[in-house]
Amino acid sequence: MAKTDDMIDRLVDDLRPVPPRALHRLLATAMLPGLLLSGLFIFSLHGPRPDLVSAMATFAFWVKSFYPLILALIGISGLIVVARPGGLPRRTCFLWLAIYLVLVGLGLWQLGAASAAEYPQLIFGFSWWICPFLIMGSALPVFVANFLFLRRAAPTNIRLAGFVAGLTAGAVGAWTYSWGCIESGLPFVALWYTFGIAFCGLAGALLARRFLSW
Repeated sequence: MAKTDDMIDRLVDDLRPVPPRALHRLLATAMLPGLLLSGLFIFSLHGPRPDLVSAMATFAFWVKSFYPLILALIGISGLIVVARPGGLPRRTCFLWLAIYLVLVGLGLWQLGAASAAEYPQLIFGFSWWICPFLIMGSALPVFVANFLFLRRAAPTNIRLAGFVAGLTAGAVGAWTYSWGCIESGLPFVALWYTFGIAFCGLAGALLARRFLSW
């Protein structure tokens, strides 16, 4: 029994308390370079929208920008939850769904106020075929940063952690892309922005076992 006690004492000799909000600082350290690279990707490859100043005076522009930004902020809080053993981000998933439904409602309102001839422009715009891919490309640096963060944390639900990491990265990528996107249709945002964000979440879930397993 004495030998067992000695072994336990040796194992805990070097233990130190974890500083408060250590996970938050770790996540911020990982995400900041990813965010900068995401912005660099959009502004160097795509560039800001040419009518940015006038677009900023419209309601649709700010909805398009705030939608992914709010999703990203919610996702960051969810990442902190899944980074801990046993963490289940139920509140995060509920808020994500609520924000999406608000956007769908605004999109339906915009369609209701438009003529039928405007529907294709509001739904498909000029860039529906490339928008999700630009969001994925913009999200990639944040995707890598989120996975690096989780590898230094202790998630136990690996696929869920990967999904939250991917969806959060997709939301950040969509936010940076919104400053270059020329579309003003809220149905467009609800469809094609969300498709790009959701694909990042799916990729995170699929890659989690390979890159996040202990």
